[in-house]
Amino acid sequence: MRYRTFALAAALLAVTAAGCNQKPETKAEAPVAVETPAPAPAPAETPISVAEGFHHQADFEAAGYYLSPTAFRVGNYAFTHIGVGMPSDFETWEGGDRSSTFGPILIAFDDVTSPKAANELGGEGHSVTLRVLPQAYSFDAGKMTFRGADPKLGEVLFSGVFDKAALLRAQASGSSQEIVLSGDLMIGAGPTRKVSFTYWVGD
Repeated sequence: MRYRTFALAAALLAVTAAGCNQKPETKAEAPVAVETPAPAPAPAETPISVAEGFHHQADFEAAGYYLSPTAFRVGNYAFTHIGVGMPSDFETWEGGDRSSTFGPILIAFDDVTSPKAANELGGEGHSVTLRVLPQAYSFDAGKMTFRGADPKLGEVLFSGVFDKAALLRAQASGSSQEIVLSGDLMIGAGPTRKVSFTYWVGD
């Protein structure tokens, strides 16, 4: 009996010793975090391209006022219209006789902080208007591009295409709420805007 007890105790000691001599289990290493690359920066906005100089197609007549159905402002200045002159106005300008207040293409803005008064569109508008005159334009094959600048607004760029059929209908009636011109407009450091225009022949 004593021998059996002694043998049992010896076996327990051996098991205990074996357990003490075992190496601790190695913990599984955490997976290495994979860095997600930062998204590529958005490409810089390409300015509207306007060729140098002044060019017009003599047989393309689109004189009148082009009005945006969507009102928008740049600071205190609200866009009012694009004005296009008669073919003779293009010829005069391109011949070197250039007014400081009128061009064959101009883009107009009202200072919304100025008092109201009668305007050239036959209604009431603000009394202070900025007329951005061309530094370059092309006006042919149903397409118009324009570049000008104003100290308060910065550079003004426009590129648009006429819907010739809609323009002919508008010219026949004198005005139309149909879209006759659409394109891109960029003012100063602002974003490029998608714009569209209706037509009024003027007084």
